[in-house]
Amino acid sequence: MTTNAERLKKYRAKMDAAGFTRKSFYICPELDELLSRERQPSECYGRTLERLLLGKAAKRPDYYTRAEMAAKAAKRAARLNRCNGLM
Repeated sequence: MTTNAERLKKYRAKMDAAGFTRKSFYICPELDELLSRERQPSECYGRTLERLLLGKAAKRPDYYTRAEMAAKAAKRAARLNRCNGLM
């Protein structure tokens, strides 16, 4: 099992390999308000900015591997079955 920090490190390497670059900058309150208002659920500010400026957001590499996604789905299903058994 990997920790979130390890997974994030791998994801950053995938993003770099896909040509994405990380930027850190200050924005004015008006732009912050616009981005907050335009941001969609589970969307990062970078993706929101891309969507607003370019008309669409670029496809990003998957954060979880297929094996991790399957393990999460199995864990979620087991939790749901356990909760349904209590009712």
